Amino acid sequence: MENKRLLILGAGRGQLGLYKAAKELGITTIAGTMPRYHKPCIELADEVCYMDISNPDDVYEKSKDLKLDGAATCCLDTGISSLGRLNDKLNMVGITEYSAKMCNDKSIMKNAFMDNGVNTAKYYEISNENELEDALNKIKLPVIIKATDLQGSNGIYIARSKDEAIAGFSQAMDKTKRDYCLIEEFIEGWEFGAQAFVYNDEVLFVMPHGDETYMSHTAVPVGHYVPLDAKESIHEKAKEEVIKAIKALNLNNCAVNVDMILKDDEVYIIELTGRVGANCLPELVEINYGIEYYKMIALMALGENPLTYWEKRSDKNKAGLARMIIEEENSGVLDEIINENTSDADIKEITFFKNNGDEIRKFENSNDCIGQIIVEGKSLEDCEEKLKEVSNKIKIILN
Repeated sequence: MENKRLLILGAGRGQLGLYKAAKELGITTIAGTMPRYHKPCIELADEVCYMDISNPDDVYEKSKDLKLDGAATCCLDTGISSLGRLNDKLNMVGITEYSAKMCNDKSIMKNAFMDNGVNTAKYYEISNENELEDALNKIKLPVIIKATDLQGSNGIYIARSKDEAIAGFSQAMDKTKRDYCLIEEFIEGWEFGAQAFVYNDEVLFVMPHGDETYMSHTAVPVGHYVPLDAKESIHEKAKEEVIKAIKALNLNNCAVNVDMILKDDEVYIIELTGRVGANCLPELVEINYGIEYYKMIALMALGENPLTYWEKRSDKNKAGLARMIIEEENSGVLDEIINENTSDADIKEITFFKNNGDEIRKFENSNDCIGQIIVEGKSLEDCEEKLKEVSNKIKIILN
């Protein structure tokens, strides 16, 4: 991989694994990021190009003379449209701008689902309170109000009454850059997810995974695990719907992150996007299949064959569990983190995102995470035991 040049959009904690994998492959990495605050990946990158990764025009102008062989991102949606623009303009391998736009606009995405028979919740696009009221006459409460252009749980509100729907609509419209948002039926069921990988129009795998959530203004993911603890028929239905959704958005040559919900043995697609999921999901793919997943992502972006790593996967899948370290009750200033854990083959990672003197907030969204723990084992029960043991040896002391 010598002399290969890869632009990575984003330089935060979610992209660390991709930079490390690229470095191990001998790839020259260029960090595409804004010069706002300390970014942990800057120290790993060979070069830095300051750009607004949410702005495709800015990214293209700053990138067209960098002599790139490829571009990639992971664990965040912010640079997806810019990545699609670069791939199209510079004739590089990866998600197209057409597909990226569908990933970044929940309204366009839902319309594509409907056109392609993907099982998904009923929805309406609304721009004012009159349209909200009309929609509430067609969809029974509870409902979900969604900004269409934000990532994670930002701009998403569950409403169980008309007053809550009005308040959620107002807050979503305050946050979105668009002049509309979505209202959709709230399917009350079991939320879970999946990771997938598409190469040369072939879906190499669909890996359903369990999601652990913390209820803030909406359910915020704080942990993930594999394998999904569901019967085989649910695994098969999930795979079927994910493949349909991938084809609906014309996703190709990219990792895929999917949110789903199960109700009455039916699998519904909430949304998906053409990048790997955040909060340790790439690491869980690596544990489950025994592969170097970040290296697959980097190689594919450079136009190289990722199958060289996929073909080395294990015959037997392992269990894995990842969980965020959060503060559920208090806010304050971090005085000290005490970690009494010692080296253990089943502890894949213990990482802290905060330093002494940093502000710690009572958990509301992923930005409030203090750290993360990843463990593996022969079963989920093994993983739960190990994670409990690890967590009990960590103390967060606030002033």
